Amino acid sequence: MYYKYMDPKNMKFLIPSIVLLILSGLGIFFIFKINNSTETAITITTPTLTPTSIPTQIPTITITPVATATATITPTATPSTKTKTKITPTSIPTKIPTITVIPTPTIISSILNFKNTNDSFSVNYSSNRKLYQDTESSGNRYTFYSPTGNFAVHVAKSGTWSWTNPDRNFNSDLVVSGQNTYHYDISTQTIVDLQSSTKNYTIQCVHNGKEALKTECEEFINSFQLL
Repeated sequence: MYYKYMDPKNMKFLIPSIVLLILSGLGIFFIFKINNSTETAITITTPTLTPTSIPTQIPTITITPVATATATITPTATPSTKTKTKITPTSIPTKIPTITVIPTPTIISSILNFKNTNDSFSVNYSSNRKLYQDTESSGNRYTFYSPTGNFAVHVAKSGTWSWTNPDRNFNSDLVVSGQNTYHYDISTQTIVDLQSSTKNYTIQCVHNGKEALKTECEEFINSFQLL
């Protein structure tokens, strides 16, 4: 076999190349080893988050007042000459209130006329009174009401009366509507009876001894007319 020897000049370059290759290979080996060991050593730890407790009480905010600087005012020198000002008060007019007197309304009564053709009579009465019509055992009754005292006209058929009196005697001492009457008068009331051809009438005034009502009663009786 034939072996070819290398030139000694080339041999001096071969050895350093081989050494360079070996060092390169060792360098690459250590680089990979260091990377692997670093990746193994690094451990990523995920931190556990623990929520902090939320305070239920609202914290009190304390405000500390800042000290206020007090300014000292030094009065200026007062001039020696004082000027006197004369103040003349003005007169204040006194307003006198006007007092308006409201008079109490006076109720003016008027005279009304009541006429009833069925019972054939008419009579005048004050508008202050209220008229009520009803019946009683002897016939019809017409009441002219007032809280101070009632006036009334009782109408009965001939032969009967609205009230009983054995001493009923008619005379001309008091004539009403051209008829003689029986007049019965006591301290609290006045009663006047009169007759027509078909009916008996009793005019009654409860005046309770009051002069004003007595006067009104006389006018009431005198206005009575047969129809």
